[in-house]
Amino acid sequence: MPVDYLLIVRHGDTEANEKGIDAGPLDYPLNKKGKKDALFIAKVISRVKVSAVYSSPVFRAVETAKILAKPHKLKVKILKELTEAKLKPRFVGKKGRHHILTSPQAFSETNEDLLKRTAKAVETVRREASGYVVMVSHGDVITAMLEGVVERKVRSERYYVIHPNSASLTIIKTKDRPVLALYNYHRKLFSDFGF
Repeated sequence: MPVDYLLIVRHGDTEANEKGIDAGPLDYPLNKKGKKDALFIAKVISRVKVSAVYSSPVFRAVETAKILAKPHKLKVKILKELTEAKLKPRFVGKKGRHHILTSPQAFSETNEDLLKRTAKAVETVRREASGYVVMVSHGDVITAMLEGVVERKVRSERYYVIHPNSASLTIIKTKDRPVLALYNYHRKLFSDFGF
């Protein structure tokens, strides 16, 4: 049976997110808001039968994935290709909030490397799982995954057209051809716009 939907979730908030720190591979746990937001997404996706939950090996992603897997009684599968974009060591744990497109000099991998890595992750998931599948990762990684679905023309300047919020849900329908079905759904989505 093929994978019909990829439910892609960015990990919940941590102290590093609050303070604008580039956490990279450091093990920051979810803060209170991060846990609350992850529980909200877990409740939303509990309405469908999820067959597998994959996660980046970074602690904040694993912690988020465990919250999402619990209603489905699934174990989290670690997929190293979902790990955070590889920052150069001198930026890890420092204030800055670098992104691979806007500040590529801060990374030890290129956007091209990241695109290949995320494509490999998606292929692994499609080979191993079926139906609805959850993938928990990081902002730059999710953005790279979406490049295969959402056409983005980047000119000479570097910028982001899309970049997911913490603890947000993005859905890619993969059944016939990849289609972005939902982007950046999160607990405070409507209150952000005054609803």
